[in-house]
Amino acid sequence: MGVTIRDVAKAAGVSATTVSRVFNHSELVTERTQERVRTVAQRMGYLPNATAQSLSHGRTQVIGVILPAPHGEFFSEIIRGIDEVTQAADHFLLISSSHYSLSDNKAALRALRGRVDGLLVMTTHVDAQQELLEDLAVDVPVVFINSPVGNASCNAFEIQNQDGAYAATTHLIERGHERIGIIVGPPDSHDVRERVAGYRAALTEAGRDPDAQPIIAGDFTQASGFAAGREILSLDPMPDAFFACNDYMAIGAMAALQKAGVRIPDDMGIAGFDDIPSARYNTPSLTTVRVPVYDLGRQSAERLMALLQADGSPEPARRMLPSELVVRSST
Repeated sequence: MGVTIRDVAKAAGVSATTVSRVFNHSELVTERTQERVRTVAQRMGYLPNATAQSLSHGRTQVIGVILPAPHGEFFSEIIRGIDEVTQAADHFLLISSSHYSLSDNKAALRALRGRVDGLLVMTTHVDAQQELLEDLAVDVPVVFINSPVGNASCNAFEIQNQDGAYAATTHLIERGHERIGIIVGPPDSHDVRERVAGYRAALTEAGRDPDAQPIIAGDFTQASGFAAGREILSLDPMPDAFFACNDYMAIGAMAALQKAGVRIPDDMGIAGFDDIPSARYNTPSLTTVRVPVYDLGRQSAERLMALLQADGSPEPARRMLPSELVVRSST
């Protein structure tokens, strides 16, 4: 049996309550007594119970993070930004995946209740925020990341999806491409809807009919992009350019096209979205829309930590992070 708080109290000549106060950083114990208790505890190998400590001061020192997927360069950069902020604030991360499912998102929130001090949630589902909050009666601060802003009382940090897609499509038009297709992602995704809206707006402004352009389904993965590339090869006529709603699908499609002998950008121009690190190292390097993914995670976490330290109920914060077109060899 390990050393208990009563063992430390007896050896230090104090009460168990005093030992508890020492390890909960109470100001009710003199510095001299604190030093004596800590010295005795260290000599005896006593470790305070983290769960009991969290119950005593109402904090777990844990931040819950719910993302659509736990892997990939995009989500890794978000986690990196979050982790740097929370580590500096002596908090740790408990990460869960919703697998792009609203029901899994709700299940993850239920599982995290009572175990975290605050939540950072990314949901791809349009207008899902209010439903999630009302359904689960979340009683800790919540910051939504790159999710549809459907409630004025929510703290939400987003990226310029529509503007970025508009810029990428306009670039393809200005390069002289006539038939510009699109590879879309999950149909209920907020990101996809915003990026498709930007793509359609650019075509309409240029006098093109968006509905006359090829639309290829994908699911944000590189494998779905490869399948989309093979589908593009079967089109007659083939597009002379396409915009993919994320870089993974653009890179996958590019591989399928190149395998069939299509020269990029000579035969077909390709643009993506996100500017994941591998986009610049692809052959050819990928023209894409750069979004500040690391900053998205960092600023969202900074807001959550500010909410945890605030007195009362601060005004909700909404922030739109800019996107930027990065032109590379694929166009």
